[in-house]
Amino acid sequence: MLAWPVEFEQFINERLIVDIKGCGARVWEGGKRSTREEERELVPYEVIAEAVSRFMEPGGIIERARANAREVATMAKAAMAEGGSSRRDLNRLISDLFEAKRNKACH
Repeated sequence: MLAWPVEFEQFINERLIVDIKGCGARVWEGGKRSTREEERELVPYEVIAEAVSRFMEPGGIIERARANAREVATMAKAAMAEGGSSRRDLNRLISDLFEAKRNKACH
């Protein structure tokens, strides 16, 4: 993922993917970032092209990004499998909703 945060949580997400997970790259260290449209600075196309090239270099960031994507996919599949945390939580929610409906009907 290439990151060029502009506002709010995007800065946190950028730090997570670039500095912590190491599977992303900052598009541009410079430039003015603002929540006000009239104050924003456009990223020059040369900077974007260089960031994409740097990201896609064999053995570089793209490899970590792919490995991270495989890891997340494996975790998501496990969570949705029989006995997985997401499936268990969904079943619990459905049971709780039926129970709440049943209790409401009894009162």
